[in-house]
Amino acid sequence: MRTDPTVDVAGELRAMTRDVEALDGIERILDRVGRRLDGVAVLVAPPGTTVPADRPVPAALTADVRAVGAGRAGAIAADLDGRPVVLIAVTGPAPRPVLVVRRHTGRDFSPDERALLADASVPLGLAWRERQLQTRAAQLDRVEARNREVVLHQLQAGHIAEARHAAAVLGPDLPDRVRIHIVESADPRVTETLSWCRETAKRWAWVVRCPVHRRHVVVIAHADADALTSSLRARAVQETAFHLGSSEELALRDCVTGYTHAFHALSVARHRPERHATFRGHGELSALLAELGSGWAARALAPLRSYQPARPQDPDAGELVHTLASWLIFHGLATRQLKVHRNTLAARLRLIESLLGVELAEVATQARLQLALQVVGAPGGGSDAPLEELLTRPEVRHWAARQRAPLCGADPRLVDTVRTWLDNQAQIGATATALGVSTSGVRKRLGRVEQLIQRSLLDSPSARYDLCLALGLDNALDADDAFGPDDAFGVDDA
Repeated sequence: MRTDPTVDVAGELRAMTRDVEALDGIERILDRVGRRLDGVAVLVAPPGTTVPADRPVPAALTADVRAVGAGRAGAIAADLDGRPVVLIAVTGPAPRPVLVVRRHTGRDFSPDERALLADASVPLGLAWRERQLQTRAAQLDRVEARNREVVLHQLQAGHIAEARHAAAVLGPDLPDRVRIHIVESADPRVTETLSWCRETAKRWAWVVRCPVHRRHVVVIAHADADALTSSLRARAVQETAFHLGSSEELALRDCVTGYTHAFHALSVARHRPERHATFRGHGELSALLAELGSGWAARALAPLRSYQPARPQDPDAGELVHTLASWLIFHGLATRQLKVHRNTLAARLRLIESLLGVELAEVATQARLQLALQVVGAPGGGSDAPLEELLTRPEVRHWAARQRAPLCGADPRLVDTVRTWLDNQAQIGATATALGVSTSGVRKRLGRVEQLIQRSLLDSPSARYDLCLALGLDNALDADDAFGPDDAFGVDDA
C-alpha cells in the first residue's frame, strides 16, 4: 500500500501522454492514476457509462457526477464511507466525461496528488476524443460495408440497374464484363485482407466482404484486370492462409453463376500448393434449357410468382422468390444473406412448400427448383414439354455425361457414397447409417469426390444439384460414357 504522498507529476504526465493514442489508452491512463494514488480510477462518460465497464460508480455520487459533467463545478471533493473521493471533469466540451478517483484508505490527497489529477484530465480528454473518433470511424465503416452488401444483394437478386446505380455512388463502377474472385483468409486477418484487396483493386474491382461466409472477400473485377488477377495469385502463393478461387469471364448479369464457379474453384485451391485455382466450365444446364425450358419453369413457379399476401407486412411474391433462391444456394446460412431470423426463414420456406406443393427437404426437388429459377423468364417463349422430356434431349445427355465423367473408373465406394448421400437428402448422419460407416468416413469420401469433380459438395454453394440431375439421367455409371475425367467441369491449371 502506498504511503509516500510524493508524486513525480511531470514524469507521470509524460507517460500518460504516450498512452493517448493506444487502443486502450483510456484504460492505461486510469490504471496508472489508480496505482499512483492508491485507489480506483473510473471515467464516467455521458450518458452514465463507465470505463472500465465493470467498475460502476456508487449511486451516492450520481448528483456530483452530473454537476461536474455539466460544468456546474470544475471538481468536487467528497467522502464515501470514510474514504476520500475526487471528481474532476476531463478537458472537452460539455457534457464532459468525469474522472472519479476513490482512495483505498482514509488518507487524504496530497497537493502533488491533486496536481496529478488535474493534469491527468488533459490526456484523458484527448484519449476520450480519440476513442470517440475511432467509434465514429468504425460506424462509418459498418455503414459502408452494409451499403456494399446491398449492392451485392441486388446483383444476386438480378437487379442489375439498381446495383450499378448504387455502385456508381460508392465507387467504383460495375463493368459489363467481369471476373469473380473469392479470397479466403484466416479469421483474425479478414479485415486486413479486405483492406488489402481494396487497395490493390483500386478502380478495377468492386470489393465486399461476403455476408454469408465471413472468412471470404468477394472481388467483382473488370474482366481485363489482369494485373489485379496476378497480384491476387501472387499473394496466394506467398501466404499460406490466403486462398483464391476465380471464375471465368462472364457478363455482370451472370454474377451469381460466377460466384458459384469461384466458390468451386476455391474448394480446389485449398488443396493446391499454389493456393489458387480458376474454374473451367463446359456450360450450364440452365443455358442449354433457357429457350425451351422457360415455359416449364414458368408453370412450375407460377403459384409462387403470383402469390398475393393477405397482410401488407407479410412477404410478397418477390421476397419469397428471393428467399427460395438464397436458401437453395446457402441453405441455413441464407439467414445471413437475407438478414432474417432462422424462424422467419423457416416460416417462409413452409409457405413456399404449401404454395408449390413440394417437399423442400428433397434434393431432387431442390435441384429442379433451382433450375426453374435459372431459366424462368428467358427469351424464346419456351415449350409445352415437361422437364422429364427436356432432360432427354441430346445436348442435355451430353452435359450429364460430362458431369459423370470424373466418377468413371473411380473407387466404387465413392460412387455409392454419392448416390446414397443424394438419396438421403444430403444428410451425413443418414448416409453413414445407410452405408454402415462413421460420419467422418462419409465426409472423407465426399471430400475425395470433391477433388475428383473439382467442385464443392459439402459447403454451399454445392454441386449436389448438378450431380443429382446428371446421375438421375443414368441410374448406373456407364463406363462407355463419351467423356473421360479431363472433359469434366473443373479448374484451369493457370
